[in-house]
Amino acid sequence: METNRKPIEEDFKAAFEAFKSDSFGNMNIFSNRLMSNAIFNKNTKIFLPGFFMKDVATTFELLKTKQSPTAFSTAKSHGFSFIETLQKLLASLDEEQLWKEFHSFHNAVRKFEIDSFEEKTYSDNPEFTKAAFSWLLSYLKTNRNILFDSNNLLLKGILNEMNRIFKVHSGVLSDTVIMSLIEALDRYYDYIRRIYVKPNTRFVDEEIVKNNIFSLIDQIEKIYATDLNLPEADSVLWILVKGWREFYIQYMELPPLRVAVEKGIVLPEELKKKISEGITKTLEKEV
Repeated sequence: METNRKPIEEDFKAAFEAFKSDSFGNMNIFSNRLMSNAIFNKNTKIFLPGFFMKDVATTFELLKTKQSPTAFSTAKSHGFSFIETLQKLLASLDEEQLWKEFHSFHNAVRKFEIDSFEEKTYSDNPEFTKAAFSWLLSYLKTNRNILFDSNNLLLKGILNEMNRIFKVHSGVLSDTVIMSLIEALDRYYDYIRRIYVKPNTRFVDEEIVKNNIFSLIDQIEKIYATDLNLPEADSVLWILVKGWREFYIQYMELPPLRVAVEKGIVLPEELKKKISEGITKTLEKEV
């Protein structure tokens, strides 16, 4: 075992202990730490458990607030089983088995992320998921110039639609892989759109976006359109995770995103007075 592999195993154990104690914020931190420490390791696949553990942390952080104690406990049993399996796979880092286990977890826990109305109404329909994801990736490619605008939420919007569809209609392994790639792309892009904004504008340097984001969008679309090639997908995912963690070293945690809004319409004083009088009369009648 390489000298710098032991710290990664310790990161994993720390994240697992945090999971057991429902300390999902700390679990997220330890998962990020695992991915950062993977940069120092020659085996580029070693970041995968950290990427998956971060997903588990964010998933259960949300479930803890919306599910009953009984449902949360049942959902957590799926998480516990998945993390135990991950721990066993740390030695081999069999990427195919890692992804299959993550997909199985993802598919099992989604049923706890929907409400009773959705549960009664929707049925599994992976064919629809495939068609919808293909459309969304095509839409992303067609509209990618929107990424020049630092205020855009295009990647988050694409990911939101994918998550919504997968939760109620299920999906196959390639769907889980592609959602992971878009999520990693969004984290990476968040730094680019904040760092490389042109002075006195809200627009990102176009060459930076073209060179760092557009080619990755093309690769992600190609990965989904052909038979799933996990080594190719992991190669792209590693570029995104490594770039994201290197940005963190340079800029640390990004401040909360603030989206600029257009200045509101200024109403004439006479019109404001009439509106005020009308509201007052309506309230008087109700009283």
